[in-house]
Amino acid sequence: MYATELAVKALEPTPEEERLAEDYVTILGSLSAMEQAVREGAWHRLREEADELMSAAEEMWAGLPGADDEGVPVRAAHVPSQADSSKIRQLIAVYAQPYALGRVLYPTSLIQDAQLRRAVEEENTEREHAAEHTAVE
Repeated sequence: MYATELAVKALEPTPEEERLAEDYVTILGSLSAMEQAVREGAWHRLREEADELMSAAEEMWAGLPGADDEGVPVRAAHVPSQADSSKIRQLIAVYAQPYALGRVLYPTSLIQDAQLRRAVEEENTEREHAAEHTAVE
């Protein structure tokens, strides 16, 4: 978890920016698990993951600015109108690396800080070696 700690230090996200990135990555994780379940034909697990996806999406939705039932624009109290999308995308690129879909949509090249990018890439290499080792056993 060195890279995630380094990301917080390097990017200095607000709590809201960090929450948005974490919520988004939870959704990516659910989608990745659903994709794996489809590949394996694990329909019961697909249903469970779809339920997780809906819960994660609802949680993220509840914290976003939007409109009330009558279409009047409202802003959630805990989402700043000035959230830095570049910072959020970089956080997502760090947090999403354990998920296949995360690596495809948010490659490490999105991470601007060279030290942070190297740390994430090193963790990816370690994760790949661990997965290869586990597959061999």
